[in-house]
Amino acid sequence: MSELSITFTGTGSPRPSVERANSGQVIRAGQSLFLLDCGGGTMRRLLEAGIDATSIEHLFLTHLHSDHTLDYAEFILVSWAQGRSRLRVFGPNGTGDLHDLLLMKPYRSDIEYRLSLGRSPAGMMDIEVNEFQPGVIFDQDGLRVTATEVIHSTYTVAMRFDFAGKSIVHSGDTCYCQNLVELASGADVLVHDACMAPAAVFQHDTAWPNLWEHLRQHHATPEEAGRTAREAGVPKLVLTHFLIQTDTEAARRRAESEFDGEVIIAEDLMTVTC
Repeated sequence: MSELSITFTGTGSPRPSVERANSGQVIRAGQSLFLLDCGGGTMRRLLEAGIDATSIEHLFLTHLHSDHTLDYAEFILVSWAQGRSRLRVFGPNGTGDLHDLLLMKPYRSDIEYRLSLGRSPAGMMDIEVNEFQPGVIFDQDGLRVTATEVIHSTYTVAMRFDFAGKSIVHSGDTCYCQNLVELASGADVLVHDACMAPAAVFQHDTAWPNLWEHLRQHHATPEEAGRTAREAGVPKLVLTHFLIQTDTEAARRRAESEFDGEVIIAEDLMTVTC
């Protein structure tokens, strides 16, 4: 089986909604599953999608913001309790500290209790945490994963997944970025941050004055996503990372003003195949 696909466990923002959980995706490469980011709601969406969390033995993090990592401990604890016996984590500098502070320290007594009941330590006490630099960060069983730095408020990477002659690129959180254009060149699918799509929060949120101006430096408009797809020569663009009450049809039209390929609005539990 040579299928390469992406299933969205979360297509929302730091303020999730019933319809959109925090950021998360499952990459399927043949028979293997890989989790890309692990924001709040990821574990529940995996259950809703019918995805066996114990079959996920690799977790990739684009960056360490809360909406990409809040379910880190839940995913690891639950999948281990269900029987997962192996896990490798790949993330930027600081991932080791996150692993200790979100999981190993606060849940130490919980983990020790489960071990005392006879649960094998495999898959919990031997988790391999890899802090990567840009370049090829994974190359195994026909899947190659390449990371490049993009433009965000903290160190963030986009990732390209190449398998069986197909490729999916995820932008991470970013505004327009030449590094991303180069990474996505010739890919089959580009998944792109479109956080700056028209949304009610930009007009009516008194708790966050000037939100547009602040986010604009670190997230993309649909037009920028379309421009990136066009310049990279990809046939299919998927928009994601939406704020609450985003006008997704307006987002589609704006992306189409820059890109004449297929534009898809990502929804939680949607699967896109190369």
